[in-house]
Amino acid sequence: MEIKEYQEASKRTNADLGSDVMNDMHMILGMVTEVAEIADVYKKYIAYGRDLDLVNVKEELGDLMFYVVNLCNFHKWDLRDICQTNIDKLKARYPEKFTNELAINRNLDVERKILENGN
Repeated sequence: MEIKEYQEASKRTNADLGSDVMNDMHMILGMVTEVAEIADVYKKYIAYGRDLDLVNVKEELGDLMFYVVNLCNFHKWDLRDICQTNIDKLKARYPEKFTNELAINRNLDVERKILENGN
């Protein structure tokens, strides 16, 4: 499935809570919840010796994506554009590859220009 198709299909089961703030908070709290559920899988693996349930991790990643794309939908943002802008920013930050030095010494002015010019 293409991301644009997923973004459109996810609208079908998304609730509209009636205001921009409530819709944003629903999506943001949903993202936090799904990330916590992923973390819980790893906590149970590390702390309790349970099997690492990667099937559950993939499920929670799908749920996380639902909230991400619907936050985009509420704002009429195309997730493909957001992904491209993110890659452009990372290319500016790490022209060759990741380094600790470049991670610490970022050119925030250049990154901000990329973000502001993104779609």
